Amino acid sequence: MSSSHPSVTKAGEHIRLLNKCLRRSKRELRWKEESIEVSAHQKSTRWQATAIVDGDPLGSGSGGQLKVAKDQAAREALIKLGIIEGPKCVTV
Repeated sequence: MSSSHPSVTKAGEHIRLLNKCLRRSKRELRWKEESIEVSAHQKSTRWQATAIVDGDPLGSGSGGQLKVAKDQAAREALIKLGIIEGPKCVTV
């Protein structure tokens, strides 16, 4: 399926696009979010997010900020739903 959406690059754009598309089709979007402490002495936290559409986990992402992790998860879900295209694999 080809995408009519231009390449989405701004932080949070995948989240907005996923919300918009699912709202139009009356589908449910939920998020599973968890923080993982990477280094106790540096108080470094990493986030893991999963986009759950109609009860099915369709995308996951991780990052130093929750918004980054959710945007990665939303991008994965958009690709699986055929709304945007994923990276092309090149055979050498």
